[in-house]
Amino acid sequence: YQRSLSNDGSYQSQHPELFAPNKVVFLDGVKQSSLNGDAGYHESLVHPGMFMHDDPKRVAIIGGGEGATLREVLKHDTVEKCTMVEIDELMVTTSRKYLKEWSDCSDIVGSEEWCVDDPRADVRYEDAVAWFIDRFGEGVDEKEKKFDEDDYKPFDVIIMDALDPQVNIPFAEVLYKQPTFLQAVYDSLSEQGVIVMQLGDAPYISDPHDTIGRHENRAIITSHLLRMGFQSVHVYEEKHSDFDESWTYLVAMKDYTSRSLWYSNAAEIEVAIHKRIKHTHSGKSPLRFFDGATMMTYQTPHKAQEVVYCRNKPMPAGCDEATHGFSKSRPNVPISSFEVKTSQVGDHAGRGVFAKVDIPKGAHIGAEQSANSINVAPTTYDIIQTLAEEHDLADLDAVLEYLWGYGFDSNLYGETSVVVDSTILTFVNHGCNGTYNAATVTSTVTEMTAGAEEFNEEFFINDPYDLVVARHLPHNQNSGDVALRDIKAGEEILNNYLDFTSSEKHWKADVLDLRNQCLGKGVGSITDYESGKPRTEAWRKDEGEKQD
Repeated sequence: YQRSLSNDGSYQSQHPELFAPNKVVFLDGVKQSSLNGDAGYHESLVHPGMFMHDDPKRVAIIGGGEGATLREVLKHDTVEKCTMVEIDELMVTTSRKYLKEWSDCSDIVGSEEWCVDDPRADVRYEDAVAWFIDRFGEGVDEKEKKFDEDDYKPFDVIIMDALDPQVNIPFAEVLYKQPTFLQAVYDSLSEQGVIVMQLGDAPYISDPHDTIGRHENRAIITSHLLRMGFQSVHVYEEKHSDFDESWTYLVAMKDYTSRSLWYSNAAEIEVAIHKRIKHTHSGKSPLRFFDGATMMTYQTPHKAQEVVYCRNKPMPAGCDEATHGFSKSRPNVPISSFEVKTSQVGDHAGRGVFAKVDIPKGAHIGAEQSANSINVAPTTYDIIQTLAEEHDLADLDAVLEYLWGYGFDSNLYGETSVVVDSTILTFVNHGCNGTYNAATVTSTVTEMTAGAEEFNEEFFINDPYDLVVARHLPHNQNSGDVALRDIKAGEEILNNYLDFTSSEKHWKADVLDLRNQCLGKGVGSITDYESGKPRTEAWRKDEGEKQD
């Protein structure tokens, strides 16, 4: 440190900022943040949630007295207004005087020296619980609104940078346990709204479930968020916040399709950063910590999160060995035990897959090859469809016909993605009238019993908070089939294709298409394509009529 203050030409003197004393903020004896952990904590709190919304214009911060959370929000050029509700005005003014780095917006183009002075910032020194209940709570009468009209407009993103849920004081109990407040927060969000919050130190793999002990508030608020209707909830950890332990954060989305943004790849996040984050006067990167690669580390919960989640009583569905990975208790029948022949489903069913050996109930089918499936991500699939819709090109049409004919839809990543088996199992046919004998999931709906107009969304939307699925998404999407009953050598392997429908948009068409095929009144898309009747022509016409 002493050399950093000199002019002796040393590395220390040329980079004095690397050797400056740390600053640490305590509130009632509890560490809140530090200069060394400022970027690690505040950027990992703010930006994952902000980038889960395509166009966040209105943002609210609960707490955030140091001003650093506000600073990070104001870096997004989409933001038109950020309302910060902080009960402790002294914390804000003290931070301005002694912790200038936390609320310094002077380098952000278009902002001010002190972030609170930014014209987009609206700082309220009020009790956040009362503030939200008074404006968005149950019973707020449209005719008796007593605040500015702007106060009642919904928020796109809400960031809770308040007390740790482990802190044993009355206000923390209200924040994390009072459903009236949390319901008002939920109701204050727009339809695509996102909430993100810090939830204290991360669990150890040896910890009991959160419902037991000092993490009870974390379990309670998670339960409240699910009960209120958030459709996709994720937890992530960050070690570089300069706390003694890794820190836990939670982000929850009102709309399930926002989940696809959570699973954006590193390049997509970098593009979003480049497009949205404001420039700096200095030319330095406005983000010191968060980037696309960092976001990728947040997408999969830590192993300890999964283990502690599975210690709940009763044990959550999916915590069994088979869901965690390929179960050693299940035998695997390799791909070499199957062959492709003419299907026995019908005259126009084309190819089918047949067992060459007896297969016991519950056995994996071709598990050794299932991880090699072709996965077309939601953004990629959307690009292919957009280009095919705009340009009548044979090569693009062929790609779509291949995906529609041999692939299956999945919504595990939010929007529709397509998975195509890369082995001969791609030729497995649909089992009419419930005759299917192999599946990844077990359903009771068939093309004959399903109502074409009775789409059950709950069947197709995954559990919004399942840490086992979240840690094993590729496995869940590519795990292959298991035998639903004993299958004899020579039998054809059959699936239930309705299991592969992932959206209401396709439900009716898929039910009627399969029903017609099973009644001998229609054929599959591959048979159509090989007969010179590609379905892309009708699809392109239909899409054009929708736009008109």
